[in-house]
Amino acid sequence: MKILVTGSNGFVGRHALAALQAAGHETIGADINITPTGAGLPLDVRNLDDIQSALRHTRPDAILHLGGLAFVPLGWSDPQNVFRVNTIGTLNILDAVRRETPATRILVVTSAEVYGSHPAPAPLTEDAPYRPDNIYGIAKAAADHAALLYASHHALNVMVARPSNHIGPGQSKDFVSSAFAAQLAAIAAGAPPAIRVGNLDQRRDFTDVRDVVRAYTLLLEHGQTGHAYNIASGRMIPVRQILDTLCEISGIHPEVQISPDLYRPNQDRPSYDTTRIRQHVGWTPEITLPETLATLYATFRPPRP
Repeated sequence: MKILVTGSNGFVGRHALAALQAAGHETIGADINITPTGAGLPLDVRNLDDIQSALRHTRPDAILHLGGLAFVPLGWSDPQNVFRVNTIGTLNILDAVRRETPATRILVVTSAEVYGSHPAPAPLTEDAPYRPDNIYGIAKAAADHAALLYASHHALNVMVARPSNHIGPGQSKDFVSSAFAAQLAAIAAGAPPAIRVGNLDQRRDFTDVRDVVRAYTLLLEHGQTGHAYNIASGRMIPVRQILDTLCEISGIHPEVQISPDLYRPNQDRPSYDTTRIRQHVGWTPEITLPETLATLYATFRPPRP
């Protein structure tokens, strides 16, 4: 298939391009930020005309819609732009396809944040109602619901992916696992042996980004129209375990300093049921958490003499 990947210069987008190409697909990268080695097509998902022009030019068989803002705290600091990009941007993709290339298959990537801290018994299936408890999650839930409505109301070939927290090589230091790995690598290079952390007791599902993009590839190939799919490792762990594992990998055991500006009260997430994606496309996660964190740390580790 010829697959247009929005957000292709981002953390997940770069991994997605590699996975899709390895599976034999032709890819077209599109991103608001153009780099020499990244996306070949400038695209701002906030601009419907730009998207329509891109579709007329490329005529893709499928779209992997990753373009968006992925940092949850941005929902509080810049809520208007989070909605413009994550919600209106998704509507623009859907409407452009409806107008220009209605046969194009679309995988809209939202987030498990659409469920929030859910009271329903875990693990949550895709039929659990939306209960987002932050602005980012609300924007993603709106995009998620719109995508499924476009599948039913306009008969578009649309699916939704709801991934849990995903981590791995190339992720920004704004995110907890990379923040820990970068600080430990700095200590290995001679920085003072102390690490700044937030709330280590929050529990999350962490999935390797390479497993996540493999799921996206399988869904584009074999997923069923009009369905949402949870993508998760099935391991609910405290953030403290991420730090402890990275300390073991690095051989560094620093002073741990709780930083008020990083600390957020406990807001545990439920676990997520992945039966549907396993049954529909045969996906299960393959990469263990220690393997993920070892690869992540290696990207920050100073060169050995």
